[in-house]
Amino acid sequence: MKYTLQIKTGDAEYRALKNIPKVIFSNPNFRVLTEITRGRKSKNDKIGDLQKRIDALGDFLDSSSFVFFDITSEESLSNEQIDELYDFQYGYANWDVLFTKLHNQYPNATPMLLVNDQDEGYVNFIKQIKNFTKKYNKIGYKIYPAIDASIIEKEIKIIKDNINDNTQLFIFYDQGYIVDGLIRIATTRAIDCLGKISAILESIHNVEYIFTSTSFPDSVTSLSGNMTGKIKCSEISLYEQIVNAITNINVSYSDYGSITPKRNDEAAYYSRGWTPRIDVPVISQQQIYYYRQKREKRDYADVYVDVASKCVSDSLFPKGIDCWGVQTIKSAAAGLKPGATPSFWLSVRMNIFIIEQLKRLSII
Repeated sequence: MKYTLQIKTGDAEYRALKNIPKVIFSNPNFRVLTEITRGRKSKNDKIGDLQKRIDALGDFLDSSSFVFFDITSEESLSNEQIDELYDFQYGYANWDVLFTKLHNQYPNATPMLLVNDQDEGYVNFIKQIKNFTKKYNKIGYKIYPAIDASIIEKEIKIIKDNINDNTQLFIFYDQGYIVDGLIRIATTRAIDCLGKISAILESIHNVEYIFTSTSFPDSVTSLSGNMTGKIKCSEISLYEQIVNAITNINVSYSDYGSITPKRNDEAAYYSRGWTPRIDVPVISQQQIYYYRQKREKRDYADVYVDVASKCVSDSLFPKGIDCWGVQTIKSAAAGLKPGATPSFWLSVRMNIFIIEQLKRLSII
């Protein structure tokens, strides 16, 4: 089995991944699609320089890591440097320059194709395809259900007509956030889209299809105002339904590591305050349970100790998982106060989730 983890270059993701043994990132069945975003803006870095985010990848990736590189299209995570990478002139020359540097550091890296709708006739999109396939013999392309099907099919045909015979093509179908009640609709759309695309690419032999989704909401309170609850990991059942329905192509599993694709502005948490919460993935049960507790004028760190104690006391608490995330919750329950921000505890959840997925898929 293969597992492709999709991440943005944020502090929470980096913290979660830095606390996974680096040797795991050398396993060819564990791949990371890295969506490059701007860094955190500060007094000394007013734009959120991309290079700082890129340099920090070396804290967990190494030269043998199987990694895809993409550029964010999310406006809130962009800056002038991101805009320059989407400049389609000369076949997306700026993206070509950056990916060349990334490939020098990570030889197993694959570039994701960028698309700018101002590129009339896809002239530079075609140049980008030819350039990347000539240099690297592998490319990735991402599909979003919100994009009109006719546009997707047109771009797929362009890719088919302009890649080399030995090109390895990776097609990502990114469902994004999915709620349990909409799985049937999402499944039908995905099956229809992947069926049409695979028919177009029938003559291309080196194609891998990858299905991505996540079921963790951007706000737990949008699901329930309770102090404890459970969130179903619908991405697993959604993927299984699609695989069972599509038998003529191989589709591998991917997710966002229990993080929603759309991000809250972290600064907003700190300015308004928050209710301390700890989430504990239990992938064997396809769910994540959580506990929350109001601060009530106490220090956040002290409240997180109480919340961690509740998590550890729960019968669902992972017994056979030895990872940084689990140990951090245990440490907090013992009163050691390892972290006191939402971002920190998001990293804890993500770390546990990834390790449990790797075990579920027999990669570790």
